Amino acid sequence: MDYFFFDIHDGIHVTDSVGQRLPDLEAAKMEAVRIAGAFAMRPSMMGSSGGAVVVVIRNTANSIVMTVRMAFNIDAPENLRKP
Repeated sequence: MDYFFFDIHDGIHVTDSVGQRLPDLEAAKMEAVRIAGAFAMRPSMMGSSGGAVVVVIRNTANSIVMTVRMAFNIDAPENLRKP
């Protein structure tokens, strides 16, 4: 098992200094997807037309091993531009 760190970028930068012990990179990827998906569950974390979150996965050597990007677009009438 290895430690992985999950830095979050969503307009602000949050550096994970604690990390999580996970079996492998695949488990770390699933955790990053879960973290990003949590933003979709909380509309207050996004703007009225959507937003994006980036989760950067680092290992104990402080090397980036994977980046997960998730974008949210809200196409509501009030967000559409009129010609």
